[in-house]
Amino acid sequence: MPMTKSIRFNLKPGGYEIKTVREKGSDFLKAHGFSEDTIQTQMTILHQLISSGRKFDNLMTSGNETTVLLLIENNAIIVEVSKPVNKSSYSQLNELDKEIQWIRSRGYPDPFELYPIKCREVTDNRQNFEAEGFELARIGYEEGAVLDFYVSEENILNLSAVSNLDGDL
Repeated sequence: MPMTKSIRFNLKPGGYEIKTVREKGSDFLKAHGFSEDTIQTQMTILHQLISSGRKFDNLMTSGNETTVLLLIENNAIIVEVSKPVNKSSYSQLNELDKEIQWIRSRGYPDPFELYPIKCREVTDNRQNFEAEGFELARIGYEEGAVLDFYVSEENILNLSAVSNLDGDL
């Protein structure tokens, strides 16, 4: 019987089950034979994406459950965080889009040149640390994942990071 290649978690609004998700996610990747370094990298990505997704929590409405998917596919691990958004989140979504585009397309030959620039920007503006998108820059450059997001017709934000395995299994 083949092993399941994905695991899904449903997090309640305002809940702080991240420790449980990290433990179960780590166990899942360990059962698939991944190295401790890969597991730690993926749990960092998972944590950062959940944190970034929580910025879209709307405490005025119920049903803001966050879904987290950890998927092993071919030579990649995909972490996806999905959550409902509403019209009041659209300006934040525009900021998210700008941040991901900034991370992707600065035109630096070495993407690690961009990470220290982002660190300096965050350091210069400590009051707005989370809004600066530092978590996403960290995923993109420190953890080496490709970031993307889209909003479905049902107003579900899907924020993802894809990590190439480079032979780790």
